[in-house]
Amino acid sequence: MPDRVHIALATDTAYCPWAAVAVSSCQAATGAGVHVHVLHEGDLSDVTQDRFAAMVRGHNGEISFHAVASRRLAGVPSKGPALGGRVSWLRILLPEMLPDLNRILYLDADTLTMDSLEALWEMPLGDAGIAAVANVVEPDRRGHVIGLGIADPRHYFNAGVLVMDLALMRREDSFSEILRVVADRGDELTWFDQDALNLVFAGRWRRLEPRWNAQNSLWFWGRWAREVFGESAVRGAVSNPGILHFEGPAIVKPWHYLCQHPYRDAYRATLAKTPWSDAPLLERTAATRMIHRLPRSMQLPAYVRLQSLQARRTKWLPS
Repeated sequence: MPDRVHIALATDTAYCPWAAVAVSSCQAATGAGVHVHVLHEGDLSDVTQDRFAAMVRGHNGEISFHAVASRRLAGVPSKGPALGGRVSWLRILLPEMLPDLNRILYLDADTLTMDSLEALWEMPLGDAGIAAVANVVEPDRRGHVIGLGIADPRHYFNAGVLVMDLALMRREDSFSEILRVVADRGDELTWFDQDALNLVFAGRWRRLEPRWNAQNSLWFWGRWAREVFGESAVRGAVSNPGILHFEGPAIVKPWHYLCQHPYRDAYRATLAKTPWSDAPLLERTAATRMIHRLPRSMQLPAYVRLQSLQARRTKWLPS
């Protein structure tokens, strides 16, 4: 196994500030040198790549950029420009893009690493192709998971943090299998590549402790999280997260003006140490500044109402 921990993430230009935080935090938390593999669709300029590379190499790391031709993902659905298009699908190409590696740690770009990744890197996977943390599925979305054929939603994993056995995936040609799932059931994949990966690896993924993908649900959907992980595991993940994952809508991202996540300030402190330290907070507007003055319990409902009003207004504007 390589002497460096190898991590991979996918990004586009707009998401670079947050990808930089994900990478910088990995390097700070992991004592050994880290080799970063950045997947993109060819939109990262030379200047952007140089800034990223200088940051990584300045902390004893190595970095490789992997541009993916758009035709490679022509058969998978896009999330739309506002949600990154097909960027999240890039992870399914890792087995072929990294032919000299037998393992990779994949991280979504909206993560913050708090503990060394060496334990994940060295973890035996056995016959499992993937190790992951279960996704906390809210009650009104559990029917979707069951409809995919996963009878117990607690056995559906979140794809934001993955230990991937690339050698096994190459042997099984998991890329072709995922494309077959898309061709057969594409209209059902409302969570896109995460759904596809769950179908391909159903019943054969290794379960990680929730601290390795500490999702927002641990703080905001405590009761449902305890149903999935148990009281002790949730308590341990909240008190000692290994990797924080700020999944979900814009307001829960730590770069959003109204974010209430308890690790928001830690995230922004890491951002301040990257070449994108001047990245502005999202949606710092007159309306959200008024919402920010409300009691914390009232801010999310007020923001949801604001979004609804804005959507209705946009619908009725002349084209």
